[in-house]
Amino acid sequence: MRQPPLRSPTAPWIALGGTVAWTWAWLGAAVLTGRPWLAFPTVLLTVTGLLGPVIVPSVVIARGAWHEPLLVFWRRCLDPRTLPPRWWVVTTAIVALLVIGTAALSPTVSLQLGGGPALFLLVGMLAGAAEEPGWRGYGLTALQERMPALTAALVVGGFWVAWHLPLFWLEGTYQATLGIGTARFWGFHLALLAGSPIYAWLLNASGGVVFSIVWFHAAGNLAREALLAGADVGVEVAVEATIAVVLVAIGWRLLRRPIPR
Repeated sequence: MRQPPLRSPTAPWIALGGTVAWTWAWLGAAVLTGRPWLAFPTVLLTVTGLLGPVIVPSVVIARGAWHEPLLVFWRRCLDPRTLPPRWWVVTTAIVALLVIGTAALSPTVSLQLGGGPALFLLVGMLAGAAEEPGWRGYGLTALQERMPALTAALVVGGFWVAWHLPLFWLEGTYQATLGIGTARFWGFHLALLAGSPIYAWLLNASGGVVFSIVWFHAAGNLAREALLAGADVGVEVAVEATIAVVLVAIGWRLLRRPIPR
């Protein structure tokens, strides 16, 4: 059965643009303190800013611009029981391919446990739960009612790139260590765009199970920070783009499959 259209056709644009504006405003204030992000009160401004993908889409959904109540939406996004066992395997396997491919082709990396402090690993894992319900659970799903899945994936990827920008000016963040205008700066953003079709493929191929991309985001962050410190940025982008192209090419039918509700 065909689902009814969104009550507000501009809702996904409001959610995506509003998320970027919210985060820029709060992180801009955090940058102006001139202190590391974990210092008080900068940490409060930073955390509030990073919750943009939680807060702004929630407001849009609560105002009726979605097919289900807000609490049902969030329960569906964050309940790991919604992800069938085979999709746990598929999602984790894609993360493993990213790690192994990057490590194999990058001379500066070896697959050994390392990474930063536990706090940074925890932040990396929580990013999946904090970002993906808003970016893909709502934004990507809603945009696919208006444009092809691949186009929608790249549009969301563009907003995702813009959302990260203030972090490069915030002392103590991973992004700040990459520098501004450096090869790693551009590589970071290219990796986000290259990976966006992977997220879209997982969401659509799994039948719209948002937790598939929540887990993919969390596991990917954890693997990169724990295993791929010092990876060659060009290699990482190339591996991610290759996997995206293969998934889209082989699984085009799954990428185009309508998301059931």
